[in-house]
Amino acid sequence: MTAILTALANLSIASFGALLGFKATLRAQHNLQPQPLPHQFAGLLDHPWRLQALDPPQVLDAYGVAAGMTVLDLGCGVGVFTCTAAHMVGASGHVHGVDLQAAMLALASKRAIAEGVNGWITFHHCGAYELPLSDDSVDVAMLVSTLGEIPDKPAALNELRRVLKPGARLGITEEMYSPSYMLPGNVRRHAREAGFQPLASADGLFIHHEIFINAK
Repeated sequence: MTAILTALANLSIASFGALLGFKATLRAQHNLQPQPLPHQFAGLLDHPWRLQALDPPQVLDAYGVAAGMTVLDLGCGVGVFTCTAAHMVGASGHVHGVDLQAAMLALASKRAIAEGVNGWITFHHCGAYELPLSDDSVDVAMLVSTLGEIPDKPAALNELRRVLKPGARLGITEEMYSPSYMLPGNVRRHAREAGFQPLASADGLFIHHEIFINAK
């Protein structure tokens, strides 16, 4: 029996090590060639454990989302934060969800209809470098586990500065278990270099949130 338990323990350790190795390899690949989470893994985005850890309403409240605002969710995925924002801005506000993957947008649209907020959301099938929004038209923009997926981060952040109103907020959330995870210092450096001023930050065990002001 002792031999069996020892073998099982060794197998668990080996499996855990293999998982860590796979995670490290995946993260290294994302750093070299950033890319969005494939739509085949969309189910991970609204997993109950993730939603409990993130708490979208609390995050959006910290970002400053409120009734009547125009909000941009860049890299909206399946629409978890998009729909939450729509509930918060209400009929007097509007939310723009942007994603490169049509399959993700289809799931986000389905969620919006199910939650009864589709009338307050416009989904855009496009990238981060040329947003179909007017200058100075957005009150709050957010990137939730998205910045690390973007190859040209300065271009994306400069485009966000264009569409954000002067003094508007940019919220960036990073999850450590995401392959595209960015360290807090790297997020702050990119944002500062693009002209954003830091407003607040909150570092958790596996998640960190950064809030910036559009200084223009």
